[in-house]
Amino acid sequence: MKKLLLSITLFGSLIGNAQILTQDFQGEVWPPAGWTTETNVPSRPWGFTTTIFNATGQATFNITGGKSAAIAWIAQDQDAHLTSPSFSLVGYSDASFEFKVKVGWSYMINQAAGDLFALISTDGGATWNQLWVEEDQGFGDDGDGDPDTDLYDTQTAVLDITSYVGNSDVKIRFQYIGNDADSVSIDDVIVNGTLGINEVLSSSFATFPNPADNVITLTNSNNSSVESISISDINGRTIKSIEVDNVSEVQINVSDLNSGVYFMSINTAEGKAVKKFIKN
Repeated sequence: MKKLLLSITLFGSLIGNAQILTQDFQGEVWPPAGWTTETNVPSRPWGFTTTIFNATGQATFNITGGKSAAIAWIAQDQDAHLTSPSFSLVGYSDASFEFKVKVGWSYMINQAAGDLFALISTDGGATWNQLWVEEDQGFGDDGDGDPDTDLYDTQTAVLDITSYVGNSDVKIRFQYIGNDADSVSIDDVIVNGTLGINEVLSSSFATFPNPADNVITLTNSNNSSVESISISDINGRTIKSIEVDNVSEVQINVSDLNSGVYFMSINTAEGKAVKKFIKN
């Protein structure tokens, strides 16, 4: 087994809930960093509401903050998408994808002149699966019979993407398809996840000596490759962490920790394990 004696350096928390991807479309550059757009109608791209619409349209389709992401309708076949940067769902026990959205009921739903889809890819964008379409959301009619006076209420879509946990090259996409449909807008995109703990994997790890004075050794019976380790105190605060280059046994210098109980979060290719140890 490879052994490393490593000093622990400050790092972020690796246990609990995490925001994996967030985008509020409040920046100055379109598209936001890492995002991409594509459209078959150059005059109708995705963009900020402040540039897509006049003052009236901005007032109608802005969702939160000073601007949102949007696309305007046109009376011809239209197919345009807005795609997120790649992110990883490895090590999570569950995940969700949510966003705020405005869609006009009459043209988009009642007349079915267009569709707004939320899609997900696990192969970097080569193939896509549909998660949501605007009909799923329950947008309503204002009842006045006038398609030009839809209320454009803001709704929040919350989608469970736990079935995609474990994939390392995930992207989400908003795709607008229509002909003489309606403008739409989205905002406050969030992908959340809960970093999972694999109990079976945890049982394969051992720490010694425990309690420890200066150095604690981490071993595992199934030779799982350790990628990183984070140490938190009994109150859940991450104290320190290290990056590890895929080793199966690690010796960690804990001489600078105060006496007390600590939890070692161990990231491996097979998942996350947690071990408790005591520092004398």
